Amino acid sequence: MKTVSENRSILLVDDVELFLELERTFFHREGFDLLVAVNPQEIMQLVLKRRPDLVFMDTEVAEKRGDEICRWMKQDDSLCRIPVIMVVDSGDSVTESLCRQAGCDAVIHRPVRRQQLLSAARTFLELADRQMGRVDARLQVEFSHDTQRGTNYTVNLSPGGLFLATDAILPVDTPLSLKVKFPSAGTSLTCRGRVAWLNRSEQGRKQPHLPSGIGIEFSGLDHEQRGVVERYLAGAA
Repeated sequence: MKTVSENRSILLVDDVELFLELERTFFHREGFDLLVAVNPQEIMQLVLKRRPDLVFMDTEVAEKRGDEICRWMKQDDSLCRIPVIMVVDSGDSVTESLCRQAGCDAVIHRPVRRQQLLSAARTFLELADRQMGRVDARLQVEFSHDTQRGTNYTVNLSPGGLFLATDAILPVDTPLSLKVKFPSAGTSLTCRGRVAWLNRSEQGRKQPHLPSGIGIEFSGLDHEQRGVVERYLAGAA
């Protein structure tokens, strides 16, 4: 059986060799194909030539800022779908804001923990896998986070999540309460989820064919809940 990481490449970008070595040891046993770059020229060459499945980017890379390289990728139609996770010093809210404005997919903070890196890698690589099982679907979704509530419609649905068309863009990793209404009489799915990725109009959409909105990953579906989703997908297919 293939693992999530098999035949997948991850680009590690950092100009501090100690951090790169630490990150390499984190992924060593997971079987990822690791690419390493320590300056802007290497980064751009590797991204263009190898098209990695995921990039971990430090905020300072030699003479160039990491958020500027991230913006370059996100503004290129051929590169914008590659997930970029920025590594930011804990408490540095100014730099974190610059990274999010550049269109990064997520931010993790130093000191970096092994599980933090692996969890982020699995999340974004599995998200790419789930695209294969998606079907177009317009379903009403009620969602809430703390005191914020909204109702919008899906564009597509998969066993692992959905894409919700909305201008209420919430940060990546925001936990959500969801109620997805299916067209068959009285059928709905009430579950938890989290914001996995963003499609923001003001920064150039990661998925140009999709409207402004958020990709949502289902969290902890039980057997019955998975059955509701799978039965709908089977009928839609």
